[in-house]
Amino acid sequence: MIRTAILIDGGFYRRRAYSLWGDKSSKDRADELEQYCKIHLNNKKTKEDRYLYRIFYYDCPPFSRKIYHPFLQKQIDYTKTDLHTWMVAFLSELKHKRKFALRMGNLAEEQANYSIRYDKLKKLCNGTITWNDLAEEDFVLNV
Repeated sequence: MIRTAILIDGGFYRRRAYSLWGDKSSKDRADELEQYCKIHLNNKKTKEDRYLYRIFYYDCPPFSRKIYHPFLQKQIDYTKTDLHTWMVAFLSELKHKRKFALRMGNLAEEQANYSIRYDKLKKLCNGTITWNDLAEEDFVLNV
């Protein structure tokens, strides 16, 4: 039997799974990930017996600070967002799964800031749009 470790880039997996299979609860998404990994153990072409050593899931905890939004001109508390709640529950589900090892990175939360999207900034500089034409979605959080 071949001992196999699976490495997962958590941020990439979450975005890709959402685009392929849609929105799911944190428990359903964690179960889906477990099943997806197990499918990769069965290689019918080479007929090799594989034993799952461990699934290493690499990600960062969700952004959990208050930050000033320049367009809305108010503080936004990211701990109260749906994404934060979902992500905490998702990571908790993975922690309880057998053979999963979470490797958590750190966000540079102290350096977080908002910036204008590049395409909008380009239009501002060449005069195609004005400051009054900007909307909330034209600003992106950089962490």
